[in-house]
Amino acid sequence: MWRRVLKPMGIGLFVALRAASVSASPDAPPPPVMVPDSAAEIITEYERAMTTGRFGDALTSLDKMQLDSSNSKGRALLDVMRAAALLGLKRDAEAQKLIAESDKLAPQLPEASSGLFVGALLTNHIEIAADALDRMIARFPDAVRELDWQSMRYFIVNEPKTDKQRNDDRQIALAQLGYGGDTERGHYIAKGAVDLLVGRGDFKAANDLLPYVKEPQAVENMLIQKRFAALWPTLEELAGPHLEKIRDAAVTAAEREYEATPSDEQALANYANTLRHSGRLNEAIALRSKLPASSAAMSSADEDMGWAVNNVAVALHQAGRKDEADQLFALLNDAPMPKEYWRVSMKINRLEFLVLDGRFEKALQLMEPTAKVEGSPYAEQLVRRLRYCSLSQLGRTAEADKYKADLLAHASDAPGPTIDGLLCAGDLDAAERVALTGLANPDVEKRTDFEEDFVRQLQQHRLTGDDPSVWQGRWSELRKRPAITAAFDRLGRDMPESLLPTKEN
Repeated sequence: MWRRVLKPMGIGLFVALRAASVSASPDAPPPPVMVPDSAAEIITEYERAMTTGRFGDALTSLDKMQLDSSNSKGRALLDVMRAAALLGLKRDAEAQKLIAESDKLAPQLPEASSGLFVGALLTNHIEIAADALDRMIARFPDAVRELDWQSMRYFIVNEPKTDKQRNDDRQIALAQLGYGGDTERGHYIAKGAVDLLVGRGDFKAANDLLPYVKEPQAVENMLIQKRFAALWPTLEELAGPHLEKIRDAAVTAAEREYEATPSDEQALANYANTLRHSGRLNEAIALRSKLPASSAAMSSADEDMGWAVNNVAVALHQAGRKDEADQLFALLNDAPMPKEYWRVSMKINRLEFLVLDGRFEKALQLMEPTAKVEGSPYAEQLVRRLRYCSLSQLGRTAEADKYKADLLAHASDAPGPTIDGLLCAGDLDAAERVALTGLANPDVEKRTDFEEDFVRQLQQHRLTGDDPSVWQGRWSELRKRPAITAAFDRLGRDMPESLLPTKEN
């Protein structure tokens, strides 16, 4: 992780150091060499020290770099590198002085800010990274677009939580700058910004970003939630009849990114998922040839490859090839690996499909091993729901009742899946109570997330990528209840027939 985060820092600073030593005038006499020939070696040494936590050695390596006093840009860059090492040594006051000096020496040098952004992430100084990124957004929008996604993703996950307004403003600005471009990450950034702008009532700015949201499921969710009603005309135009335009646009973007970087497993995973969400199941299944074919090969899979396997397995299931889907999940989930924390998602998804298909006995065999894998509160609730549903469907009521209290106690961690479990057991009264409680959650973010799930689950017709399940009919029954009907009518609508996705191929 850290090597991937730091890599742009070393390359960018070396190029900038070299550029800083060259005169801007082609007619001027050759300038003095202000960067030593060993600069590349020094920066490599610095990188190695930083990525292994030897911040003192990193600082010492920079002492070998001697720059001419007139090279203000080069000195500004070295100040940033020294500051990053000092941050790693927890000498924050000294680092802050160098950061201020760097900005004074070369306030219009984007590499100084981008280098500081990466260096601050490396040393876990997220506030300083936030300052550097905000400075780049204000001064150097082109440089922001060039920031490495791994670094940006790490920052977004860990950004300071003390100033939500600032974080929201930053995400909107990233979208408006076009960060991520016509890729999965660009679509993700744009959709998040649209959500924020709609929450603020700024529908004009939200409308302007809609062309950059090329994800069929996200577009579907906006088309059925009334809080996006002001955007529906634009969304319907962008989506096209039966979502054909948005499906084609999403696949084109994902295919372009994958073909440009065929060894990028994240691009492969996204391509498979986009094909699936665009109804092109056979094409998604064809990507199985790109996956590890044996347990030994699967043992070296990382999380990105894991999601690629998951997405092809889901496509197989949706195409009715359920045994093949389960076998592919098993190949991934049973492969020997030293660490498997990320596989909890794929283990749960395998259970999900076994339960959806009514294969409760087999699901229960895998339930407890999966429950023991460390996961988020949401993931843990998914397992509780699947256990409760399976036991209930098998008529093992006494056993199921032992788990019901625990299921209800954690309902706020995943209200939608909790309702699934209760509906599976036929307890519509409890399901209604959980739904109404979730819709009244004072936490705006959690309430909004559940509203999206609530409106989608209550649709009269299945949407893209949604599977028939043991509880789908029960959601329809739940919708007949007056309080649930009123909530649905307040929050959403059924997808217009002209926009319903066509049958998957």
